[in-house]
Amino acid sequence: MQDLDFRNLVGHQAPLGTLRKGGRREPFPSLVLGGPSRIGKRLCGVWYAAFLNCLQTDELAPCGECPSCKKVVSGSHPDLHFTRVPEKKTVVGVSDVREAIHEIHHAPFEGNFRIWVIEEGERLTDEAQNALLKTLEEPPRRAIILLVTNLVGTLLPTVSSRCRLVRFGSLGHGEVLKSLQSQGADEKTASNLASLCGGSLGLALTLLREPGMLEEQENILQLFGDLPGRDLWGAIETAQTLEKSKHTSHDALIGLGLSLYRDLLLLSAGSPDLIVHKSRMSRLEQLASQVELSDIRSVIKEFQEAEHYLQRNVSPRLLFQRLCVNVSRSL
Repeated sequence: MQDLDFRNLVGHQAPLGTLRKGGRREPFPSLVLGGPSRIGKRLCGVWYAAFLNCLQTDELAPCGECPSCKKVVSGSHPDLHFTRVPEKKTVVGVSDVREAIHEIHHAPFEGNFRIWVIEEGERLTDEAQNALLKTLEEPPRRAIILLVTNLVGTLLPTVSSRCRLVRFGSLGHGEVLKSLQSQGADEKTASNLASLCGGSLGLALTLLREPGMLEEQENILQLFGDLPGRDLWGAIETAQTLEKSKHTSHDALIGLGLSLYRDLLLLSAGSPDLIVHKSRMSRLEQLASQVELSDIRSVIKEFQEAEHYLQRNVSPRLLFQRLCVNVSRSL
């Protein structure tokens, strides 16, 4: 069962401020919670559900202790519903969405609002998104729809135009560090993981619990860091290795590479204190002494274009080959 304890939420004060703007009387009926993967967007959606149905009068946050809040945390609140990718499937189809639409049109059982959280919105098929349109256009009274996605660009314009976008950013190093220590990590381990995860607390916690995944993440960063100067076949070999990563999704792979080369840009621009991947400092310093800022910006653009192509469902094999070859030639 996924963590629903919104009391463990870390950071994201700006998007939470946006969510509470409408208050409990006039909340936003249709929202897209968009940003990098595994940073707490879904948990912020759960926080919002608890906030709207909290029995206390605090206008800033849910109390976390009333019967309604406790039901949210335990996953037993009758007015909080989730739509996820079904087991053994890779997408959310039109039948999954229609079933949830039927449920959301019922009046709340015991709370002020019924809340529908659609997870991994980037995995909604076009047919499923089209099925949502009428409900987004005319939301049921006392119903809230939260569409959570890592890739906002995968949503159809007709869907995104009917929702208010709440943007999320990666967490700060200190926020991740503090949270890891509260989970029992010693200072050195917490610092290393906070440096490696690129602001993703979800990733950091997984790395803390699964040492095998930590090794894979380090290998991925090394592969991206070693791309400059590789020949054509070496770049293609790197692409094949990346595509076959066992624990890391394709969008997370691109995000790791992008964050590494942003670190290189920061180091080259004279801001080493802002670097995320401190475990790669030696390689970053080596590259910074060899390349121009304009070349680093070109590489960052390659990663951003790769993110765009991934949103458009381009073949991962071709995408990673193009990315790795172009990065190897740019630096």
